[in-house]
Amino acid sequence: MPSITPRSRLRRLRRSRVAVLTVAGVVFAALEANAQVASLPSQASLRTLHGQITASGHEPVRGAIVQLRNDRSEMLVTYITGSNGYYRFQRLDSGTDYEIWVMFRGHRSRTRSISKFDSHMDKIINFRVRTY
Repeated sequence: MPSITPRSRLRRLRRSRVAVLTVAGVVFAALEANAQVASLPSQASLRTLHGQITASGHEPVRGAIVQLRNDRSEMLVTYITGSNGYYRFQRLDSGTDYEIWVMFRGHRSRTRSISKFDSHMDKIINFRVRTY
């Protein structure tokens, strides 16, 4: 039976440490990649918000300013309605709360909220504004 010298024992220990560190590195890299993928919203978790801005007589309002604020990032996105009064915001993260309101001729509508707990992926919010 061959004898194990301190030097050969040290070599074996170094090899096993390298193997353990290599495996740990691979596992860590896989977990890191999983975390990055999990933080990106999937196609299925993206929602659309749309609606129409009308006057009190139900006619579409052209030139209304629709503003959407992301509660997490505080980012504000603006949409100006065309002749049909419609607005549309696409690819909104369903895991985020939003606030939306309309400005028209110096008047601001009440603020409406969209909760991350709302399961509607195609959300419709219509506004009626004063045109006088």
